[in-house]
Order: sequence, then C-alpha cells, then structure tokens
Amino acid sequence: MKLLLKIVCLIVFSIVLLLVSGLEAAIAVTPAERFNEAGALYRDGQFSRALDIYEELIRSGIANPDLNYNASNAAFRAGFVGKAILHLERTLKLAPSDKDALSNLVYLNSIKKDQEPRNPNVVLAFLNRRYNAVNVNTAALWSGYLFVFSMVFATGALFMRKWKRMTLIVVSFLCGLGFAVSTGILIQKVHYASTVVEGIIMTEEASAYSGPSVENTHIFTIHEGTKITIQRTRDSWNLIKLKSGAGGWIKDELMEKI
Repeated sequence: MKLLLKIVCLIVFSIVLLLVSGLEAAIAVTPAERFNEAGALYRDGQFSRALDIYEELIRSGIANPDLNYNASNAAFRAGFVGKAILHLERTLKLAPSDKDALSNLVYLNSIKKDQEPRNPNVVLAFLNRRYNAVNVNTAALWSGYLFVFSMVFATGALFMRKWKRMTLIVVSFLCGLGFAVSTGILIQKVHYASTVVEGIIMTEEASAYSGPSVENTHIFTIHEGTKITIQRTRDSWNLIKLKSGAGGWIKDELMEKI
C-alpha cells in the first residue's frame, strides 16, 4: 500500500512539474517580443523605458548593430548623451560602415562638451575614416578573396603566352599586393581589438588624478561622452589616455567600456 502511494505521489508530482514547465514556456517572452515592446515604447515617447529594455537585451549577450543603434536613439531622446555615444560606438564595432550610425556619431560628438582634436591633413583624415570603416570580418574576407585570385591568375599565366601571360602576371601581382595590404590591416585590427580597451565617460564630469586616489594631484576634468583609452586598471581606478595624449587616473564607476 505504501509503495502504491509513493508511486501515485511521484506521478502526480511529475504531472504538476510538467504543467508548471509548460506554463512557464507559454508565458516566456522572447527577445524579439521584448525588442518589439521597446520599439512600441519608443514610438509612444517613453524613451527611458525603451532604453531599459534595449540594454537588458544587450546585457543578455545579444550582439546586434540594430539593437545598439536603437538603444543609442532611445538614450539620446532620454537625455543621456554618454549612453547614446556608447551604444553608437558599439554599433560601429559590429557594423563599421553603417552610414546612419556614423552620421549620428559625428553629430553627438559635435554637441558634447569635450571636442576631439581634428587631423588638419584632409588626406590623412579621409584615409583614417576609410580605415575605421573596415572591421575584422571585412578585412579577413578581402584577404581570402585576394589570395585566391592571386593564385588563380598566377596559375593561369603558366598556360598562356606573350601578352596574355604578362597581363595575368600583372593582375596576379596586384591581387597579391592587395592581399598583403588587407592581411596587414587584418593583423592590426585583431591586435588592436585584443589589446586596446576603450570606454566612454558616463557622468557629467569626471576628474582625473596623477595616481589612483583622490589624494593625488588633480590633473584635468573631462565630461560626459568623451572617448578614452584604458591603459591599465588598479583596484577601482583606471589609467586612461585621451586622443590629445593627456592621461590620468579616473574612477571605474565614471565610465563604461565600449
């Protein structure tokens, strides 16, 4: 009798467990539904609530340029310039050629308090923009394609004569040169991504000191939206460097990594 009762209890418990699991699955909200919910809130003018949902999805591990782009728009409309710039920088890490993100970033950088030093050389500034518009995946794709093309044309030249052979040799050389350049860019991009940590100042003001303590000399003050490079970390302090070359220690809580 006791054995039968135990079996019945086990069966009932299993059924209840299955029903609860099924109910949880039925009421679970998918990331796509949350994304759409945030979009609806944004259209209703509830920008802070929309931003909360976008950031919740980002924290869950979803790496999507559209998600970060929408988070940036919501942050800007909610009055958070630092967060808006942060999410645009993250957008461009995933999609460096996104024209809307690039345009928005130029605008946001123009309205923030600290202005970045501009390159006076127009040609170098153009080349720098083109370089920044290439990500690791694009560089790897071009490197692979150009290597294959170079090998194909070089092989074809072995079976051709006179001007056709010379033409294929020249084309193979140009493809090889392109392969070397794209591979160099790929190596540099991978090295930069693995060794350089960047961040955005998230508070209205951030004081930089000569050492990792407020007891040290105050060097300068930077403001919300400023992009910095983190050189090293000690306790809750980061040694940062600006594009101008100035450096100092700031508290970790004042910035967020890109």
